[in-house]
Amino acid sequence: MIVPNEILRAARSALGISQAELAKLSGVGERTILRVEQNERVAVRTLHRIQAALEDRGLEFIASEPGHGPGLRIPLALIKRDDLRF
Repeated sequence: MIVPNEILRAARSALGISQAELAKLSGVGERTILRVEQNERVAVRTLHRIQAALEDRGLEFIASEPGHGPGLRIPLALIKRDDLRF
């Protein structure tokens, strides 16, 4: 599955990491992360590298289903807020 750029941006934000940190984790340039987050075109292999780096941090990407777009699942262990109710 190719994860949309908007979901990759949301994933980075959910982890609370900087563009520079994601660039280091994924092995791509910081300018490339910026290009992805500005919805510019990059190579598919670059998107896969970024996705893999985010998945290595525990995030799960969810494919589209009929009537629903793609999504992101964040493990509870990564959520640092103590005021959430489930």
